[in-house]
Amino acid sequence: MSLLGTPPPQPAIPERGPALTSSIETRYVPLCVDMCHWINDITGESLEVTQFWTLLQNGCVLCELMNKLQQQHDFNEKQPYNYNGFTLKKDLGDQLFYVRLNVETFVRWAKNFGCDKELLCEVGDLVERKDLERALSCIHAVARRAAELRLPYPRVVKLEVKYNMSYNDIVRLYDEEEASLTPHQIQMKSCYADLCETLGLGKIDQSQPIAANKANWKARLAGMWVGEKPAE
Repeated sequence: MSLLGTPPPQPAIPERGPALTSSIETRYVPLCVDMCHWINDITGESLEVTQFWTLLQNGCVLCELMNKLQQQHDFNEKQPYNYNGFTLKKDLGDQLFYVRLNVETFVRWAKNFGCDKELLCEVGDLVERKDLERALSCIHAVARRAAELRLPYPRVVKLEVKYNMSYNDIVRLYDEEEASLTPHQIQMKSCYADLCETLGLGKIDQSQPIAANKANWKARLAGMWVGEKPAE
């Protein structure tokens, strides 16, 4: 059969996927946006925020992050740096095998980097979108480990370190009655609200649950890029 007129093979991961606000629980949207900024700071990769998961799904950006962090850590420790190989996006073709291998490489490295293995994900959690919250836990674990190793780390982790509370514990304060909170907890909520505004998510009503921001955040994230937007 002639191949003339046959469309080229489709990439293993579509160029575009579901929007961020449709892919994960609303409380994790600010964490994902902050991770975009951190990944851009480390790798220089420009990221369309609403397509956060699609951009990470093939593992290429995560492997770039992996190599940059490892290189900086090895430099700080005055030890030789060994590049971790992976398949570049231009070489992935339509083979899901190489996509899975990229993500597997990142997860294995995260374990060797010293991340708590209980916080890491399975390859399918990201590649097949089986559990994006678990995939986010893995990236978040790497960010926390970066903080422990005195490497650059995101603002969310700085907030966790400052108040000695996990991200989940901080956002859970928005589900509590204001009258039941201590002044310290109210201050934490205020700092989290400031972080959301810094990330371009606007002012949030601190008397409302985080889920109440979903529509507003969806609108604000539309067309938002971290880093330079590629020319059309």
